[in-house]
Order: sequence, then C-alpha cells, then structure tokens
Amino acid sequence: MEETMGSMMEQARDERGFILVLSLMLLLVLSLLAISAVGTATFDTSISGNRRVSEQTFCVAESGINEFRGRFMAGATGEISDNAPTDQNWRYFLAKNATRATQIGYSATDSNHHLGGSLQSSLDYAVEVRHKLDATNSVVMNEGVPVYLVTSYGYTPEGGNKVIRVELSNVRKIADSPAALYSKAPVQLKGSSTYISGMDQCSATPGNKPGIITTTPTITESGSPIVEGDPPQTTNSSTNISLAEIVSALGQVADFPYDYSTDQTLTGMSDSWGTPTASGTGTPINYEGPMNIVYFDMNGNKTVKLAGGSHGAGLLIVNGNLELNGGFTWYGQIVVTGSLSFSGGGEKNITGGVMAGETSVVVNTEIGGNVGILYCSKAMGKLKESLPPFKITQWREVY
Repeated sequence: MEETMGSMMEQARDERGFILVLSLMLLLVLSLLAISAVGTATFDTSISGNRRVSEQTFCVAESGINEFRGRFMAGATGEISDNAPTDQNWRYFLAKNATRATQIGYSATDSNHHLGGSLQSSLDYAVEVRHKLDATNSVVMNEGVPVYLVTSYGYTPEGGNKVIRVELSNVRKIADSPAALYSKAPVQLKGSSTYISGMDQCSATPGNKPGIITTTPTITESGSPIVEGDPPQTTNSSTNISLAEIVSALGQVADFPYDYSTDQTLTGMSDSWGTPTASGTGTPINYEGPMNIVYFDMNGNKTVKLAGGSHGAGLLIVNGNLELNGGFTWYGQIVVTGSLSFSGGGEKNITGGVMAGETSVVVNTEIGGNVGILYCSKAMGKLKESLPPFKITQWREVY
C-alpha cells in the first residue's frame, strides 16, 4: 500500500511539473505574440506617418508649380516674366526667402539668376525654372516661346521633402483661326440662309480674313449661300494646321471635359458654358463673360449632336464629329477633328472662327434654318487671353 501511495504522489508531482512547464511555455508564447503585436502596431504607425508626410510634401511641391504657372502670364497678380527667352543660362527661383532658394541652387551673385518671393507663407516650397535645351545647347522653342523645365521642392516641418519636375510648353498660339471657316476636307454649302463672313466687324482696326479656306480643291454650293471675306474663298491652301494637336493639347486643360464611346445627342447645353446674346445670323454675337474650354472626346469617330438651344463661349473642341441641330449660339472658336454639320431649324450663330475637317465638312441648313459663321478678332483675342499659356507636357517625381 505504501509503495502504491508513494508512486501516486510521485506521479502527481510529475504532472504538476509538466503543467508548470506548459504554463511557462504558454506564457512565453503569449508574451511573444504581445511583443509582435506592439511591434506591428508601431511599424504600421510609422508607415502611416511616413505616407502622410510623403503625401503632404507632394502637395506642397505641386503647389509651388501651380503658383509659378498662375503667375507666369501677363496681368497676373505678382506677374513673373522671362526677360531672356533665348538665354541657355537663365534661371528663375521662386521661394519664401533667399535662404530656401539658395538651398536649391540660387546664387545672388549670378546675373542669370532671378529670385521671386512666394505670395503665400503657409507652405514651404522652392521652385527652380530653366529653359529646356536641345543637343546643340540651344533653347527649345514652341511657336516662338521657350519650353520650360520647372523643378519644385516641397518641405514639411517634420523634415519631409519631395521633388517634382514638369515640362511646360506654350499652347496659347495654336488657337488662331486663319478664316471664318478653315477646312482640311471638301466643303459643302447648302441653303440660301447660310452666311459665312471673314470680314472683321468686331474691331476699330479690322483684321479681315478669308471667308473659307480649304486645303482641298472642293467647295460646292447649292441654294445660293453667301460667302464674304478677303478673299471670300481659298481652295488648295497650303495652310496646314494640326487640328488633332490643338484638340489634344487644349483638351487636357478643359473646364468642361466629356468622354463618350458612342454617338450622343445632348439637348440644351449649357448655361455653365456661357450665355452669349445673338441678334441674327448676320450680326456678331455680344458677350462679356468668362471664356471656357469645352471638350468632347468622341474617340475620334463618334458624333456628338448639340441640340435644343445649346450655347456657350470660349473654345469648343471635339475629337470626333460635331452636329449642330436646332438653335445654337457660340462666341469664340470651334475646332473639330472630324466632320462638322448643321441640321434642323432655328438660328445657328457662331462669332469667332471654325476649324474642322479630318473628314468631310458639311455646312447645311434645312428650309427655315439659318447659319451664320462670322470671323471676329475681338472674340479670338478674348479667347487667346483666357487660355492657359502653358500646359504640362511631361511630369515626373524625382524623389
């Protein structure tokens, strides 16, 4: 009996020892899990903080580019200008103070360096602007205006920093219209109430243009439309304007962009585009409001039909075909890569200029309809002044 009791007691001691070891092992595992959880939480917090700082510095750097773009135009508040557009060594620095500008390469003793103070103090960025150079070390030009390389450095109080570099290229001059109607395809004129005039009625010193210019040999007429200009018509013109380039460049900075992969009919567009006042197809439209860029990307071969009193002011650009149906009023310029047609009743008034025609251009009014396309230097001048002078053609994050 005594031996049995001793054996049982020894077995109990062994079990208690095993339980103690098991408990210690479980405690160790739980401790390791807790340490791992704390480490993971700390790591996640660190990652979150780094992401926040990175996003903040990115926004600060981008703000520097936006301030330069906003001020680098005539009449802007705190206007920035380029006093040496052909100089390879020209530099402009925009920063809150000279110390920050010096950190990114500004030298007060270098006559090629020009320093401008930022108009705000809440964000800490420094911007360097230089001319883009080609392989021969000459300044790269677009339409007689330099292409600029803009590098912006963004900083945060936590010590974060980010560098963004963009290329800015001139876009303003590509909006000029050589005639009331410029076509790169054959033109068909229909209807006795169609009136196209390149005679400038909007300026004290008129800059008359042809009524119609086409790069093809074909302008056909039916129904006695009226075409005036200096000269009224020009066929087989050598004037070669890339409509696709205009649409692509200015579509990127549109105030009202639309993208469709199928044909569309849109009615009553749009008070937000501007509301010009028309008084007949033979009289220039009156308009004093803001000019807008309205862009329809119809994927090159689809048609947008604007119907039911659509109107606006500024630049209407279409990557595809445009049909103007019923009443329509536009003050500014219309650029269409594909075909342009007029249909339905109601007056259709365009004061400014029209360019179209990678495919056929049809100027067509049905009985009872009226079409007027009038060249207007005032409208074109207002449009060019309102266009952003530069667009971003390249962008990259340096670090």
